[in-house]
Parts: sequence; structure tokens; C-alpha cells
Amino acid sequence: MNSPAFRIDEGTFRKLRADEGVARKWHPPIETWFAVKTAPGAQRCPSMREGHDRKGESLIERNLRNAGFEAFMPSYRIEVRHHRQKHWIERRFPTFVGYLFVNIGPHDYRAVEEVEGVSKILRFTKRYEERPMPFEFSQETIDRLRYIQWEQEQSFLFARARRQREEELELQQPGRGKRGGSSTRKIRRSQFTELGGSLSSSLSSASSRAFITETLNTLGNLAGNIDQA
Repeated sequence: MNSPAFRIDEGTFRKLRADEGVARKWHPPIETWFAVKTAPGAQRCPSMREGHDRKGESLIERNLRNAGFEAFMPSYRIEVRHHRQKHWIERRFPTFVGYLFVNIGPHDYRAVEEVEGVSKILRFTKRYEERPMPFEFSQETIDRLRYIQWEQEQSFLFARARRQREEELELQQPGRGKRGGSSTRKIRRSQFTELGGSLSSSLSSASSRAFITETLNTLGNLAGNIDQA
């Protein structure tokens, strides 16, 4: 079995998220999302030992939050086994290495770029010699990325629960043998790919993989246009 037994489709996921504000009798603010290019190392997240309750927040996410901005860094988690102590460690990686989305108003561009870890807001021009303007990502794009991240989180939780159950069975039946070293290497090989800036291979559908690739290409093109300006 390679995927969680419990699944909801993307439409249901979006409706549940939209209903959050209604249930709390408040309406969320209008979201206007822009992408920023991050400084090297700003997306690095701390590793977490299994059972520890920590956010695993990156430096740039924390800095933007402290500055009053809502940040969205699409990400995925994997777990690896410590090669000496043998305990399991959870690691979080950005889906788009070098990029992150920020929900900001039209007058906060400069304030965002002053946050430590932010290199620049991605901009574009429609005509030659036109002043570059920040490129706004549609709510459709952000909602789709949120759903894909939720999908991956469910896959991660399911795989972790299955691994924990297998270890329980091994303790109950010692004669089955130990598979620690080989399974760790298998996890590492299967989780890392070149798709979407080292995105794990656990995406559940071809459409999700294509959407991640398309968004990554958009980010890269915007960054390339700025670098050439």
C-alpha cells in the first residue's frame, strides 16, 4: 500500500479551508501573494528527533513572521535514521529551493526586502524599458500548492506510521531480523530527486508533479529576467 487510505479531493480541501473563517465568524483578509528570492542558507530548517514537538521553521520564515508578514514556503518532510545513535530524525526541505511566497500589500515591497534572508522580490516587465513590477501569483496557484503540500504531508504521516508499526512487529518477533541499515539507504535514495529543487518523489499524481515543475520554471524565468536587467 503506497498511499494513505484516507484521502480528500482538491475541491473538498479548498472548501474546508474557505469554511475556516465562517466557522470562526470572521473573514480572512484578501491574500496577495508575491515570490521572493531567498538568500543562501535562509531556507534551512532544523532537524527534529522523532517525538519532539517543534515547528521546524526556517530562518526566513521566522524573520518574516516577526516582521508581521505571512510567509508560505511549500515544503515536504522525510525521515532518516541517525547512522550512529539509530534514532529517527525528521527533516524538512523547501519544495522550491531559493524561493518563497509572501502575502503583502502594495506598499510593503521595500519592507519585505529589508527582512534578513530575503534577497529580492521577483519582478517582471511587459514592455521594453518599462519599470519592473512585482509579479503577483494567483490565488489559484497558491491554493494548488497548499493542496499538494497537504497531500505530501499525509503521505509522510502514513509512511511514518507504517514504519513505526513494522518496528513494533520486529520487537515482538526478533527472529525476523534487522533491516535498519538497508532501509535507511532505501529511504534516502527514494526521497531525493531532481524534480522541483530536490522535491521528494512521493507526489501522488502526474498533474501535481507537472504543476510543481511549471511553477518552478516560472520562478526561474522571473529570477533570470532580474539577473539580466
